Amino acid sequence: MANRAGAVLANILSVATRGVGLFLWYFLRLIYRGEPKVVAGFAGVGVAIVALVWVAVR
Repeated sequence: MANRAGAVLANILSVATRGVGLFLWYFLRLIYRGEPKVVAGFAGVGVAIVALVWVAVR
């Protein structure tokens, strides 16, 4: 049982680490280059997060 829980935890942490890495890569790209596609992506993700929080709280 402990091995299974450890494997699940390792997979969750792996996905979270990849997500943080992608966020940082796009964020730094946004800061240094200001490409319209990256700006639009950040705006879209921001709107999606706000909508999700709004639906959850409502």
